[in-house]
This record gives sequence, structure tokens and C-alpha cells, in this order.
Amino acid sequence: MLFVKDLMSLVIAPIFVGLVLEMISRVLDEEDDSRK
Repeated sequence: MLFVKDLMSLVIAPIFVGLVLEMISRVLDEEDDSRK
């Protein structure tokens, strides 16, 4: 069971990080657009 948990964390962690980076980049893009 521990192996499955580690496997899920290995799969979910990169996806979660990718989503967070995508959100941050979108927010920064919106701020840049509002400045122009």
C-alpha cells in the first residue's frame, strides 16, 4: 500500500506543480495586460 502511495505522489506532484506554474504565469500575463 505504501508503494501505491509513493507512486501516486510521484505522479501527482509534477502535475500539481505544473498546474501551479500555469496559474502563476496566467496571473502574471493578466497583470502585464492591465498595465498596458
